[in-house]
Order: sequence, then C-alpha cells, then structure tokens
Amino acid sequence: MIKLKHLVPFFLLAVQPLLAQVVAQSPDVQFDDKKDPDSQDMDALRRWLRDKRMVTIKEIGGDLSLSGEVRTEFQAQNEKRNGVQQRGTPVGAAGVIKPMYAWDVEVNVMIDYRTDRTWAAIKLEFDNDMGIRSGTVNKIKLEKAYLGGRFIPGDTFTLDGEIGRRNLYNVFDSKVEFASLFDGLLFRFSKAFDSIGEMYCNLAAFLINDQTNHYGLVTEIGALGVANTGLNLKYSLIDWYRPGSETGHGTTNVENQLAMLRFRFLVSQFLMSYQFYPEWIGKKLIKFYAAGLMNHIALNNPLQHAHVPNAQAFGRQNLGCYAGVSIGLVKKQGDWAVDANYQWVQAQVIPSFDLLGIGRGNAAGAGLYTANDDGSGGAT
Repeated sequence: MIKLKHLVPFFLLAVQPLLAQVVAQSPDVQFDDKKDPDSQDMDALRRWLRDKRMVTIKEIGGDLSLSGEVRTEFQAQNEKRNGVQQRGTPVGAAGVIKPMYAWDVEVNVMIDYRTDRTWAAIKLEFDNDMGIRSGTVNKIKLEKAYLGGRFIPGDTFTLDGEIGRRNLYNVFDSKVEFASLFDGLLFRFSKAFDSIGEMYCNLAAFLINDQTNHYGLVTEIGALGVANTGLNLKYSLIDWYRPGSETGHGTTNVENQLAMLRFRFLVSQFLMSYQFYPEWIGKKLIKFYAAGLMNHIALNNPLQHAHVPNAQAFGRQNLGCYAGVSIGLVKKQGDWAVDANYQWVQAQVIPSFDLLGIGRGNAAGAGLYTANDDGSGGAT
C-alpha cells in the first residue's frame, strides 16, 4: 500500500525534470557565464511557476471539480407511544432524550473527477447538533466514495461498472425504501430504442456484515420515455435475507433467529410515473407517480418461527404503496421544486434500517420483533 508520505517525494522527483525542461526551453531564462550552462535559473523558474501556477488535471486528460454547501436545519417532530410523549422530555425520563425541536449545522464537501472513460466521486458530510450544551463538533460521515468506468461506450448501448460507497437511493428509486448505505459493486446496462424508449438495468451486490459474510442483492429494471411519451416504468427487487446466524458466538438459537428477523425481507416495488413540461407553468417539470411494494418472504407469525413460547399471531403485514406529485427541479440558482406524497406502509414491508419515508419515529429505539431495534433485548 502506498502512503501519502511516500507519494510526496515521488511527486517532487517526477515534477523536477519537467520543470527543468520547461526552464531550459523558456526564452526568458538567462544564464551567468560563470555558472554551468546546464544549471537552472531560479528566477526564471519562479516566474514560470508564478505565471503557470500549476498544471491542471484538465490538461492531462481529466476534469476535477470541488464544490460544497453550508446550511442550518430546523427539525420539528412530535411522537407519542401509547399516549406517552416520546420526544422533548427531560434527559433520563423513561430513557428518552431526543428533542422535539432540533437545530443542525451541516457542511458538505464534494469532489468529483472524470475522464472520458472513468470517474470517481467523494462526499464528506459534517452534520452536527447546535447548542452550547447540546451541540456537537465531531460528527463526520463519509457519505460517498466510489469509482467507476465505462466498459462499452456504444452509441445506443452502454455498460458501466462502479464500486465503493454511497446511499442506495443514489442508484435505486423509491420514496419509502433505499435509505441504507450501499457498500458494493454496481453494473449499469442501458439500451436506447427509437420507437420504444430507453431501457436500463442496474445490478448490484452489497455488503451487510463482513464478520458473518452477509451480503445483499438488488436490481432495478426500467423503461424511460416509453413510446416517446413522458411515461416511465420501473421495477426493483432487493434481497436482505440470508439464512443462518447473524450474531456472534455464545448466543442462543432463539437470539440468532430473532436477530435474523431484521433481515427477512425480499422486497419488490413497481413504480410508474408520467412527466411533462406545460407552458402555463413556464415549462417546469410536473411529474405524477405511484408505486406498490411487497415483502415476499414475510411470515404470518415471525416470533413463533424464532421459537418464542406463547408468541401471538402477527400477520404478514407485507404490503405498502405511495403516490404523489412533483413540480419543478432544483439544478441551479433560482430554481424551485415542490414534492407532496402519501405513504401507506405495513410493518413487515421494509426493514426499519432501510426506511426512507416518514416511518414511525421510534425515538426510544424499540424493535418490531425485539426490545431493541438492533435485534437485541429479547422478544417483544
């Protein structure tokens, strides 16, 4: 592995002959008769560095961009459980410490690099709570870090491959799922047809737990601009489940089975949308969309499956849907956008850690099958 401290002297050694060559060819360089004619004129070198500053990545075949954003956020959430307030209560009251009204300060730094056939992207998120007593200063998250390349650069067919980290919703489309990190490998296939539209397929495998060799699979296929209209069709399938133990050594079979219930999800989603750009709103985008979801392997009595005595029937609770409308897109200064949607999601449609929609709050961190949301604490 090459470390940064090893790269610095290597870079200087690589650049030194280049600078010497440029100085030798510059007409502004003057040599003293008493000096070796092959020696460098440092004044001319300094002038050249002052004028050129640096050789940009663009000049050597790439395009590097650095961008960022700074913002403050105000969040208001109200949550009750069995009639008891779950947010805004004093620290230590029933173990609930999450605020009802919260202020955050956030800084995002994005770095992107592209060539004709390769690319890489990095995003660092600094998201901290505000307040003299409640504030934090050390919340740093690597939200995005991946690289990719184009294997087949055809006119109507392309094949891309990418590996690294991002969020699932950066690749796959949904209003209620795909909130988790996507650490894995992705292949993108795209084929355009004149009379049909653009067909695509995204295939991916991602890591869930490297200690237990637990991996997930996800795919999305779709058709965009069907029959040269604004109709778009998408179908996705994500597999979180892997039979076997998820916890470490020393746990009982019941504890293992309870922990694995958190991943017993094989979720299908069919999404249909229609978009257009009417004159009466200044050719702003208007999009109507609707989707249905199902968890194909949800159990009618999951706790009984985990060998919990006297477990009550829970029901499959494996269906969900949402519908909404979007107006406008935000791409540059002065743009605006509005999105409104209605969501109806049953308890066993989406795993709690992958929930992108409104959800149920869960300030106390309670699990659906176990006392704690991480699968610990015994059966509920």
